[in-house]
Amino acid sequence: MELSKVAVIIPAYNEATSIGSVIAELNDYMPGVNIIVVDDGSGDNTAKEAETAGATVVTLTTNQGYANAIEQGFIQALNQGCYQYVVTVDADGQHHPKSVKAMIELAQNTDDLIIGQRTRAARWSEWLFGLYFNAKFSVKDPLCGLRLYRLSMFAKYGAFETYDSIGTELMTWIILQGKCYKTLDVEIRYRADKPRFGTGFSVNQRIFKSLLTTLSFVKRHQST
Repeated sequence: MELSKVAVIIPAYNEATSIGSVIAELNDYMPGVNIIVVDDGSGDNTAKEAETAGATVVTLTTNQGYANAIEQGFIQALNQGCYQYVVTVDADGQHHPKSVKAMIELAQNTDDLIIGQRTRAARWSEWLFGLYFNAKFSVKDPLCGLRLYRLSMFAKYGAFETYDSIGTELMTWIILQGKCYKTLDVEIRYRADKPRFGTGFSVNQRIFKSLLTTLSFVKRHQST
């Protein structure tokens, strides 16, 4: 896949200490790659650091959350009118740039979706989410944030997420449409500090609730 056809979307909230190096690493592995950083109402210099590193920056005045930030990145990519695909990448450096490059190189013109697969789930609720998706769609890790999407799929569906799907709604809809999708094992560099998504019972409860809602989403869309 030609890099000129791909935009890398990075949602970022208070990631001033890491965003510059994330962008620099991506450029080292893929010189000239198109990067869109969505500054999700950060209270630090995330936007300035991203712009200095050479990314296109979309600034949200308030914190709207991961999914809404990604959606604004998709909209920016659509408005620029020159991209066929987008890749979503985390701002904290967990997604190794060689995996981002491998995902883009794997993509063919017939692919609508490529889903990154981590070696292990971070939480028991993620394991349960993956258990269902693996049985239903042969996707072991539906919650990995590193993914490649055909941009026209977003334009057709009209949203990245309409319920708290933990970032899986558009992906699930594409699969249910019978579109061409692949999985790719990716390298993850886990954070040394506290995860941005949080830890503990409340996070597992949120993911489990999302899984139940996703079951209804799948049932509804399979019957239409």
